[in-house]
Amino acid sequence: MLVPELTLQSPETGAKVLESFGFQSDGGLWRLSSQSLRLVEGQPQGHGRIDHLALTVPDIDAAVAALAAKGIALDAAITPKGPELIPEFWEDGLRFVYLAGPEGARIELCQRVTGAPAAVGHDHVGIPCHDLVAMQDFFVTQGARLTAAVNLQRPEGVIPVRFLAFHGAVIELFQPPSAPRAVQGLWSRLLVAGLSAPIQGPEDLILAPL
Repeated sequence: MLVPELTLQSPETGAKVLESFGFQSDGGLWRLSSQSLRLVEGQPQGHGRIDHLALTVPDIDAAVAALAAKGIALDAAITPKGPELIPEFWEDGLRFVYLAGPEGARIELCQRVTGAPAAVGHDHVGIPCHDLVAMQDFFVTQGARLTAAVNLQRPEGVIPVRFLAFHGAVIELFQPPSAPRAVQGLWSRLLVAGLSAPIQGPEDLILAPL
């Protein structure tokens, strides 16, 4: 089991936002079908080594409309006009949109154009990298398995993307043309069931016991 940890100045207020997405408190975690996360209190400095949590949805337009009615806004820095398409992902492409979650923490919604799951749940945890090869090698040494590799050709440059299966979840590694900032972020750590002690990975990534 892999659980991203979300560090917020006000977990109580953040919990109300998570409830708008459909998360429910359960045994110290917040759960939405196959996705779990943990809230902790702290002083994040923005988006850090872990950039976003992604949920799969069967109908992205309906999901965005329902969340907008609850006051959930689009992430204006990435998808200000709503859902977009990545044609290179999966068989016929992937529609995606970024939303502003608790205190601005990025929550992505994803819908495969073909074969979208019928229920909302876990899709992936997104991690930008300075050195994607080093980050991928680290996860492989921890037991991860590469499931897909795509190089996105974009005007700003090539963006290599790798998907890895890890502890029943999916990790998305991507190397943007400009190096991501190394700060203490909102999505702060990955909690791993069965881990006996914290592990320091590349670029200040932390795996910690669940």
